[in-house]
Amino acid sequence: MSVSHAELLRLHRDLDDISRANRTGRFLSGWQTTHPYVGRYLDSTHTAAPSPQMLESYSFLSDSAALSEAIARFHVRADGVGYRPEGVYVSSGSSPLLLGFFLALREMGVEEVCYVPPVYYSCYYFCSSLGIPMRQASAGLLHSESAELDLPERKSALVLCDPIWVFGTTVHERQIERIARWQRRTGSLVLVDGTFQYARWDRGSRREPTSGLEPDQTFRIVCPTKSLAVHGTRFAYLLLPPQHRQSLRYACANITGATSATNERFALRIMEVLDSDESNDALVAHIQSERHRLLESGVIRSEAAPPEAGYYTFAVLDDESMKEAIVMDQRFFGLHDLDDHVRVNLLYPGWSQP
Repeated sequence: MSVSHAELLRLHRDLDDISRANRTGRFLSGWQTTHPYVGRYLDSTHTAAPSPQMLESYSFLSDSAALSEAIARFHVRADGVGYRPEGVYVSSGSSPLLLGFFLALREMGVEEVCYVPPVYYSCYYFCSSLGIPMRQASAGLLHSESAELDLPERKSALVLCDPIWVFGTTVHERQIERIARWQRRTGSLVLVDGTFQYARWDRGSRREPTSGLEPDQTFRIVCPTKSLAVHGTRFAYLLLPPQHRQSLRYACANITGATSATNERFALRIMEVLDSDESNDALVAHIQSERHRLLESGVIRSEAAPPEAGYYTFAVLDDESMKEAIVMDQRFFGLHDLDDHVRVNLLYPGWSQP
């Protein structure tokens, strides 16, 4: 059995204390990454100090027409979908977008949230704090075509992750078709936490299948800084129905306020890289190479599912690696029947150290 929401949140709170107090610890499930391409994606020409005029004024990424246009161009090329400027909302990170969505739900006529684990723990935290009921819609993982979905036949909201970042897997296209039919029947909203989208290992196509969900009822978070694994700058955006933009904008702006004057420059450069012919191909190849090396050396003994996106896998590690390591097991993600598995960061800086 998976743990309760309260226990899951306690585990994450304790982990936060442990990881901050033990910064030199071997946090094999953690979020810090290293790879050889950071300097190619962001170098000194993109980190120059802003002008005095830029420093005088408050800066909001969501007000940048150039950035919204760059994002729209990318999605025409990647997904074949055109987004109007009012269908893009840019923020300094994914977490404010998640909270903004939950804050705006009642204004959008929704009183409950359905979800399919694993979702980011902040979803539990935000819903608990706001008094929004959460209903689990599946006990299975949506990378399986056969996973059952139990969705209400009334207007609701569904939250899911694609890719399923803990496993590095992607939601099966048949599941996406089922969800789209449910949207059309009930008028329900879907929030896709696509934080790790556009880092698929199959480079035959960049198209994300969730781009085919009902456009007037779908909210999709994209985090290009994770697609390039450059976490020192904060940039994410929400693709959303234009009629709900003001509800989300007002909520998010009250959460974050203005952002750094340099963030727009960083964000424009990141979109330039993602929309290039090479995109993040070199990084994706490096992630695959690191996984292969860990498998060959016996550090990774087995995986719950073969990863195909992002830089995490859910795996059983060898005994030596697990000694005194900080790890996140199935309890942290509301999962079950995966004893001995932990989330493994394939770009964990310690893997490359002797």
